[in-house]
Amino acid sequence: MAFPYQKQFRSYCKQKKKLADSTISLASKSIDTFWNYYAANLGEDADVNNVRANDIRNFLDSLEQNLHMKSNTVNKYLSHLKMYFIFLSEYDYIISYPLLTLRGNKFDRRQHYVINWMSSLPKLIKVKNIHPETIKMMAAIAAGFKPKEIITLSTSTLLKEIQNPEVKKFIKVHTDYTQNSDPYLLARKNGEPYASDFNINQRIAPDRKIIGMQLTTHKLRMSYVYSILSNHHLSDNEILQKLRISLKSLNYYRKNMTLYVETEDFSLNEKEDC
Repeated sequence: MAFPYQKQFRSYCKQKKKLADSTISLASKSIDTFWNYYAANLGEDADVNNVRANDIRNFLDSLEQNLHMKSNTVNKYLSHLKMYFIFLSEYDYIISYPLLTLRGNKFDRRQHYVINWMSSLPKLIKVKNIHPETIKMMAAIAAGFKPKEIITLSTSTLLKEIQNPEVKKFIKVHTDYTQNSDPYLLARKNGEPYASDFNINQRIAPDRKIIGMQLTTHKLRMSYVYSILSNHHLSDNEILQKLRISLKSLNYYRKNMTLYVETEDFSLNEKEDC
């Protein structure tokens, strides 16, 4: 299986980077190996825009642990992947660059996620100075919407999924209905949706200190996924329906949760406004 934008990447390496054909072929082979690993785990859910640092960490770990590659060889794979994702980012094929936190093979393989925060939304709306966008984003994730869906999610669609009247009222109060009777949940001043989640993540980032957990759309989605997976009362079919993922993806996330993920239950502690 060819990796996404393979032809464009090879042209980029040849014309802009002025790399030798042998170097381009070697880099392409590394990227191809990663993409086959990623696609094999996620199946139809595989999307280059959804690749995150943790996916690349898992891949590098598999090279080291399963194929017994040496550190310098693993680092060559990482170098090629960085070049590939820089290309994708530079030409706007992806929204965000996923490799900022990786530094050679000396990376932390354990990812920390705060889980089971969804039932605390009625308390979170009372936290002093919290951004309404934070509540809206968390409410949408808690309702099962995926990050790429939230960008163009209408307010009415989310409100139909919210059961708690206080949370529903908070969202209505903090929504501008002057330009549209059913505005986008997270809209720009002119009422149009954002092109990506970058500006939204920038807006809600300060609330990380208030709430005590990472607040990017992807981190919230993964904390929701691991919250659902930690509920042992749910059957596989119930989990698949809640998360709307394939069985391959479910097995992939379960493996991650077992080998690479540490979880901690959410607690407001001193954060709520008393």
